[in-house]
Amino acid sequence: MRLLIDAGNSRVKWALYATHGLVGEGAVAHDTLFSLAEAWRPYPIREAWGASVAGPEVQAALEAFLTVPVRWVRAAASGCGIVNHYLNPAEQGADRWLAVVAARHLESGDVIVASAGTALTVEALTAEGDYLGGLILPGYRLMLQSLARNTAQLDRPAGQPVPFPQGTEDAIASGVSDAMAGAVERLRLRLARHTGRAPAPVLVTGGDATRLAPSLEKPCRIVDNLVLLGLLNVADAS
Repeated sequence: MRLLIDAGNSRVKWALYATHGLVGEGAVAHDTLFSLAEAWRPYPIREAWGASVAGPEVQAALEAFLTVPVRWVRAAASGCGIVNHYLNPAEQGADRWLAVVAARHLESGDVIVASAGTALTVEALTAEGDYLGGLILPGYRLMLQSLARNTAQLDRPAGQPVPFPQGTEDAIASGVSDAMAGAVERLRLRLARHTGRAPAPVLVTGGDATRLAPSLEKPCRIVDNLVLLGLLNVADAS
């Protein structure tokens, strides 16, 4: 049985696969990592693959719960039919690379990948398999926290995104949503100009995917656990 681990900035997501497919999955916050020991104990885990943007303490804790070593995947200069044009793949988060790997498995043409978690990352991949790079910006909650901490009168709950906000709470929610969607749409436009083709579909993943997706133009779809799917593709190809 194969265990896949995605250790993010605030949560750890995991999935277990047997020869017949998915047999278990879950997600926990960093402060409840100890619960994974019990969650994984019933399964005869034979191999473990992981990606991490969390600190070494989180990785060490995850390794301590297992009797098999974790094969921590890093971003690569190439793999799974993709050429990585990142100037220094060694400094790139494994989650960004694996999301692109998964996107190639799901889409054969040009594609934009938006991962909406603690940070929002947006990636551009061409039909030819060129990963051109991408963007990193604060995610939904980080933007709200920045407004709350650094302004005198905006430490209040966000409202709802609306076309023309007429109240402060809705103005906050709409501004943050538009900022995130704007980053995605600008990269989609740049990719279309680069390739000379129609605007690419967007695959949206992450804990705030349902917040981001309604603000995006079509084609757009939510794909859960894109990093885990990328890990599965890498493991299958090994």
